[in-house]
Amino acid sequence: MPVNTPFRSSPELGPQINEVYATVPYYDTQTGASSGTTTYASPTLGDKSEGTDGGEYYWVQASALVAATATTGTQVTITFPGYTIAAGAGGFYTPVNTAVPSGGYCWVRRGAWNALPA
Repeated sequence: MPVNTPFRSSPELGPQINEVYATVPYYDTQTGASSGTTTYASPTLGDKSEGTDGGEYYWVQASALVAATATTGTQVTITFPGYTIAAGAGGFYTPVNTAVPSGGYCWVRRGAWNALPA
């Protein structure tokens, strides 16, 4: 049966692969840090996760606004080593139908969201 709404299959705490955040999300409440009050993200930029759809996902931050695109997500380029993204022909895609604000965080998928994993 195909997965219509994939989710992260790794056991760590953190945002699901189809969510976009305008500020730093943080999931470790024992440290007292919360969204928007820390300079680092949890997960950390560049973390890799596998989705239940077999896709490969990377946690990144947008260096500029990335517009929403239906069905496939918007294709972006990842800049290393900072793991920032901008619209381009990099082979990674933002979540479907969701714009990513400049400075926002999201998981990007290797290959379009409606395609078989690369």
